[in-house]
Amino acid sequence: MPTDPFADLLAHLPVPEAAREALARRMAGPGRHYHGVGHLALLWARYREYGPAAGLGDAPTTRRMACAIAWHDAVYEPQRRDNEARSAALWREAAGEAGLAAEEVEWVAGTILATADHLGYRTGPGDGARVLMLDLDLTPLGEAPEVFDRNAALLRAEYAHLDEASWRAGRKAFLAKLREVAGLYRTPVIAAAFEAQARRNIERAVAEDGPA
Repeated sequence: MPTDPFADLLAHLPVPEAAREALARRMAGPGRHYHGVGHLALLWARYREYGPAAGLGDAPTTRRMACAIAWHDAVYEPQRRDNEARSAALWREAAGEAGLAAEEVEWVAGTILATADHLGYRTGPGDGARVLMLDLDLTPLGEAPEVFDRNAALLRAEYAHLDEASWRAGRKAFLAKLREVAGLYRTPVIAAAFEAQARRNIERAVAEDGPA
């Protein structure tokens, strides 16, 4: 496991140094209380831990996963609905500067776009890596209760434009929707590690938020 997951992630990006530096600055920008450097570092560390066990740790997959993780929240403005599309556009710009193959560029862009609706993505043949990425992005739901609560506070700070009632109603609606899903994670090793705790966290949070 790398001692500095974010640095290790950047080192795996097949783009010019200027593009890596620009991404790092963007992810460390003001207002990124949750969706920042720490989030990317966590997902990358978990990919490095669970990817090989899922049979998705080979070099080409690792390279694609690094790019998808690095750019999936490149644009994050809570009041907009096109963050994923704009993030994919930034990725395509960086990939174009690197001269990457179109198939690889579009796989990463498609994976970024899929993060707009993690559980609504319909899987197809050969989708294991994309599904793993979607699952990794949801693993914070399965953190220990104190970490889950800290993440909720960070997310609340990102949604500072909402009053408390609106924040609680929106959060409860989102979590209640997750509660109805038969399986939050579709990658077996991720499900084994995070599903049970995620269920407990969601149930507690929905109860604590009160009537929507």
